[in-house]
Amino acid sequence: MDDPAFDCPASDLLGRLPGRLLARRHRPSLEADNLRRAGVVLALVWCALNPSTWAEAASGIVPDDFPTIQRALDQAGPGDLIQVKATAGPFFEKISFPRSGNKVRGFITLMAFPGHRPILDGTGVSGSNMVLIRSKSYIRLIGFEIRNNLGVNDGSGVRIVGAGAHIEIRDNRIHDMRGRDAMGITVYGTSRTAAIRDLVIDGNEIFDIEPARSEALTLNGNVTRFAVTNNVVRDVNNIGIDFIGGETDINPDPTKVVRNGVCRFNQVYRANANYGGGFAAGIYVDGARNIIIEHNIVTGSDLGIEVGAENTGIVTSGIVVRNNIVYKNEKVCLVFGGFDRSVGRVRDSQFLHNTCYQNDTLGTGFGELWIQYAEDNDVRGNIFKGLRNDLVFSEAGNVDNTLDYNLWSAPGGAESATFTWQGTAYDSYAAYRSASGQDGRSVFGNPRFKRPRAKNFHLRAGSPAIDAGDPGAGSEVGNLDMDFDARVSGGRIDIGADEVATKGCTYELKPLGKVFPRAGGRSTVRVAAPAGCAWAAVSLDGWITLGREIGSGTGTVRYTVARSNTGASSRTGTILVAGQPFTVAQLGSSTTPVITITSPTNGSTWRTALASITVSGIALDDRSVTSVTWESDRGGRGTTTGTTSWEADIALQAGRNVIAVTATDSAGNRGIDVLTVRNR
Repeated sequence: MDDPAFDCPASDLLGRLPGRLLARRHRPSLEADNLRRAGVVLALVWCALNPSTWAEAASGIVPDDFPTIQRALDQAGPGDLIQVKATAGPFFEKISFPRSGNKVRGFITLMAFPGHRPILDGTGVSGSNMVLIRSKSYIRLIGFEIRNNLGVNDGSGVRIVGAGAHIEIRDNRIHDMRGRDAMGITVYGTSRTAAIRDLVIDGNEIFDIEPARSEALTLNGNVTRFAVTNNVVRDVNNIGIDFIGGETDINPDPTKVVRNGVCRFNQVYRANANYGGGFAAGIYVDGARNIIIEHNIVTGSDLGIEVGAENTGIVTSGIVVRNNIVYKNEKVCLVFGGFDRSVGRVRDSQFLHNTCYQNDTLGTGFGELWIQYAEDNDVRGNIFKGLRNDLVFSEAGNVDNTLDYNLWSAPGGAESATFTWQGTAYDSYAAYRSASGQDGRSVFGNPRFKRPRAKNFHLRAGSPAIDAGDPGAGSEVGNLDMDFDARVSGGRIDIGADEVATKGCTYELKPLGKVFPRAGGRSTVRVAAPAGCAWAAVSLDGWITLGREIGSGTGTVRYTVARSNTGASSRTGTILVAGQPFTVAQLGSSTTPVITITSPTNGSTWRTALASITVSGIALDDRSVTSVTWESDRGGRGTTTGTTSWEADIALQAGRNVIAVTATDSAGNRGIDVLTVRNR
C-alpha cells in the first residue's frame, strides 16, 4: 500500500487530529467535547497560511477595498490574500477562482477576516455551484458560511473539478443546499492525465442538505494524496462522506480512482437515504484504493462504515478501517463487498480495532457485521456489541475472508447469538465457530465499557478485551488508539478502539518544537516517562520521517526534515509522541514567527461558562521571539508571560470573544493565531 501521507508545502493539516478522543450511494456530548478540546496536534490555524501575509496582504479586504468577493478574486494573483468581513446582510454571489497560485509565490487565499464569519448566499443567484474551482492549484477557501443553493439539479456548495494541486477547503459551514444532487463539497478528478492531488478538506460542517442520489462530501475519479479530516456531516438525505472510483461519467479511465489518502477524525450523524429502503453509509468507499479510515465517529445513519464496489469489474483494495467508533446506526456497523455478483469486489482490505455498539436499531438482521461479495479481507481486533442477538450476516459471496481476535457480545449471551455465515444461520457462537472455522481466538462477553450510554467507550478494568488482541498487532506505522496513545500498553494489544494505559504513566516532551531552515535537517525530541510506560511516535507529514517509532520509559525520537521547502510560505508539521504534539516548522523564503495556541484547545473555537480563560501555547522562529501579545475584540489587550512557551489570563464577555495572539521576532516579523471563545 502506498503511503497516504503527503507533502503539504505551506501548512500542517489544520487540526487534523483531536487527541483524547474515544469519526452508499443508491461523540453527542462526549464526542463533541473530545473533538473540540482534545487537540493533540498543534493546529496552526492562521500562521500556517503564510503568516507574512498578515503584514503585507496583497489583494485587500471585502467590502473595504472591493465591493464583491468575485471582483476581488478577479484581481487576485499568486500569493495574494483576500479577507472578507461579515456585513449586515449576506453576499448574494456564486463565485469562481479565475486563476491559480503557484509554488514560488504561494496560494491565493480567500478567507474570513479574523473574528468574522461572512455569509455567501445563493438565493436568487443563477448557477449550479456556490464556489467553483476548475483545474486550479494553490487555492485556499477558509471560514465562510455558504448557504441557500436552491432548486439545484447537480450542484455543490464547493465544487472542485478537473485537475489541480494544493487545494485547501477549511472551516466552512455549508447548509441548505436544496434540490436533487445538491451536495456540500464535491471533488471530481475528471482528467485522464493529471490528478487532483495534495488536497485538504478540514474542519468543515455540512448539514441540512439534499445530496440524494449523490453524497454530502465526495471525492470521485482521479484524486490522490488527500486528507479529509475533522469535518462534521449531519442531517443529510444520503451518504455522508464518499470516496469513489470506476464511474466513467466522471473519469473515462476506470483505473483513475480516488487513492492514497486519509479520512480521520470526522463525525457523521444521521446520513439517511430517502430512497431504496435507506442504505446510505456515514462513510463509504466505492471503488477506491489505499485509504486509511480511522478515528471517525458515525451514528444515526442507515449504515455505519461501508467499503463496496458498485461498478462491474472494479476492485476496491487496500482500505484500512481502524480505531473508529460506530454506534446506534439503523442497519449495521461495518459492511463490505460488492452488493451483487454482477458488480465489483472488495479485496485485501482490513477492518481493525473498531468499536461497534448496538447497531441495527431497526432490527433488520444485519447486526454488527455484514459481508457481501468480498475476498481475502481481514476482520480482526474489533468489538461487536449487539443491540439484539443477530451479530453477523454473511452472504454467499463471502470468500476467504478471515475473522479473529474479535470480541462478540449479545444480550442473550453466546448460546442465543445468531451468526449467518455464507448464507447459513447458526444459532449459537459455538455452532458458528465450529462450522465456519472463524474467530478461533476471539472471545464472547461483555466488553465492560465505562459509560456507553454517555458515549464513553473506554474499557473498564477487568474487561475481557484488555490484552486479548492479536499478539503480533499494534506495531504498524501510525496505528494509535482512539486517544492517540500507544496501541500496545501492557502484554498485548487490547480489542476495540481503546487501549487501556498502564497506570501511573505520564509523558513529557523536551523541547516542544523546533524551526528548520529551508534545506531541512535532523534533530531529536526527548520523551520522559516512568519505566515500563509504552509510547509510540508518528509523523503526520510526509516531509518529516522518523528513526524510531515505539519505545518504553524515557527515550529519544530521532527525526529528519528531509525535503527542501522551495516555496515562499513556511510550513508546519507535527510529530505525535505518546499522544502529545511536537511541532516542526520549516521556513520558506518568508521568515515569520510560527505561533500556536495549545490550550484550552488546539482547535479554532472553545466554549466556557467561566468569566476568564487561560490561553497558552508556543512560538517558534529562526531568530528569536521577542514578544507575544494578545488582543480581544471585546476589549482588553496585554503581553503574555513567556515567549517560546507563553500564557495569558484573559477576561471574557458574554457571547463571542475573538482573541488574537501575535508573536513578533527580532526583525519585526509577525505571526498570528486566533481563538474564538463563546462564553455562556
